[in-house]
Amino acid sequence: MWNHEISKFLGDNLVQLTLLHTNDLHGRIHQLARIVTLIKQIRSEVVLAGGVCFYFDCGDCEDTVQLESCLTRGSSMHALMQAATCDLAALGNAIPIRYGQQAVENLAKAFGKPLLCANLYEKNGELVKGLEPYKILETTGIKIGVIGITDPMRAYSTFFGLDPKDPTELLPGLIEQVRAIGAQTVILLSHFASKNDIPLAEKVSNIDVILSGHDHQQINPPLEVNSTLIMESGEFGEFLGRLDLILDENTGRVINSRGELIPIVDDISPDQDFLEAVKTQEKQVDTLMSEKIGDILHPINCLSDVECAAGNLLADALLEYVDGAQVAFVINGHWTNGLTEGKVTQRDLYTANRSAGNPARIKLSGKQIKDFLVAALKPENIERKLHPLRGKECGWPHVAGISVSVGAEDPEKLEIMMNGRNIQPFDEFIVAASDLEFSEILGYLPIADEEIEYEVPTILPEVVEAYLKKHTPLMPGTEKRIQFK
Repeated sequence: MWNHEISKFLGDNLVQLTLLHTNDLHGRIHQLARIVTLIKQIRSEVVLAGGVCFYFDCGDCEDTVQLESCLTRGSSMHALMQAATCDLAALGNAIPIRYGQQAVENLAKAFGKPLLCANLYEKNGELVKGLEPYKILETTGIKIGVIGITDPMRAYSTFFGLDPKDPTELLPGLIEQVRAIGAQTVILLSHFASKNDIPLAEKVSNIDVILSGHDHQQINPPLEVNSTLIMESGEFGEFLGRLDLILDENTGRVINSRGELIPIVDDISPDQDFLEAVKTQEKQVDTLMSEKIGDILHPINCLSDVECAAGNLLADALLEYVDGAQVAFVINGHWTNGLTEGKVTQRDLYTANRSAGNPARIKLSGKQIKDFLVAALKPENIERKLHPLRGKECGWPHVAGISVSVGAEDPEKLEIMMNGRNIQPFDEFIVAASDLEFSEILGYLPIADEEIEYEVPTILPEVVEAYLKKHTPLMPGTEKRIQFK
C-alpha cells in the first residue's frame, strides 16, 4: 500500500496529502454509496499513516436522470454530497444552465457550504450567491488553497444575464491572491474540461494540481503540464480518483505523487449511513412528488415516429404560455413517455417529461415555419438521437395554432393553414417553441440566441404543468394536425 510505503520516509518537513475526487456523477446515487465506503476506508488508512485526506467533487453530481434531483433543482443531490462527507465541490453546469443563478444558492444551502466557482458573476460584478472563489484549508503543517472554476458557457450571459469570466485570464491574479494569504499548495477544482485545463496549465503557472471534470474523461496516470498534475475520474461514479502527494512542509511543493482510478464495482458494499441519508431525502421529496397537478380523461400517448397526444399537449401548452403566440411547434423528443388516465402528480409529469428546454418567443415568416417543418418531417431527422435529449430520438414535430398538409409523394410540397387560409411565405407570426428548436444542435432552423426571447428559468415540464392545472380535467384532442395527402 502507498500509505505503508511512504510513511517511513515522512520526516518533520514532509506532509502526505491524499486527494479523493469525483466528477460528473450525474445522479448515480448507488455508485456514490459504494464510493463513500471507499472514502471512509481510505481516510482511515491515510490518517493512521500520519497523512491528511480530502474528498473533492468537480461538478455535476446532479442530473435530471434522478427524479428527486429534477424536482428539487439539484438540491437533494447536494444534500447527499454532504452526507457523502464531501469536503469541497466545484459548481457544475447541469443545474445553473437549466435554472439559472436562482438555483445556485439553494444548492449551497443543501450542501451546507458555498460551492467553489471563481468565474461566474452577476452583471453588477458580484459573484453569484451561493459561490465562493476559493477556500483555504489549514492542515497539520501546511496551508492549501483550493480554487473552483466552471465552464464559462455563452448561455449564461444569453439566457440569464450573467458575466462568466475566462479562467485563463482570471486565475493568475487569483492564484497570486491565494498565495499572498498563505497558501503553499494550490489545487484547482475544474468543471472546465480537461481539454481546456491542459492548455490552461501551459499558460498559467503556480497551480500544483488540477482535478478536472465536465468532459467525462479518464486521466490516469496524472498528466504533468508545466509542473501541474492533472487528473480526472471519468463519469457516472464508475471510478473514484485518488491522488497521493508528498509535500514539502516549508514550500508546499510536490516532492512525489502517485495517482490511480479505483473501479467502483458491485463487490464494494454501499455505506449504510449514506443509504439512510438517501432514505431521508426520498421521504422529504415524496410529499412534493405526490402533489396533484390535475386530471386527464383519456391516456396521453407518446410516440416518436407519428403524431401523438403528448406532442400536441406540449405544443398547446407553449401556444398558451408564450405571450402573443399565434403558432407553436416542438419536437416530441422532449417527452420520455406519456401519461395514464386519471390523476396526474408531479412525479407522473416529471417522469414523463424532464426536458430542460426553455420557452422561446420569436417572430418568423411563413417560409421559416415551413422550412422548420420540412426538415423536422424528414425520416432521418425524426430518427436522429441527440445528447441534449439524453440519447432519445428527436421524434415527430407537433404544432398548435395551424394545420399542415404534406404531399405524400413530395414532402416538400407542404401547405400550412391558419383559420381557413393558406399561410404565405412572407406572412409573419409570433411563434412559440423551445430553445432546442432553434439551436445549431438540432439544425432545422438555427437562429441566433440574440434574436429570440427566452423565459428562464422556466422549463417545459413547468409549462405543461401550468396548462394541466388550468384545463383540468383535460380531454386530449384527437384531431390530426399534420396530414399526408
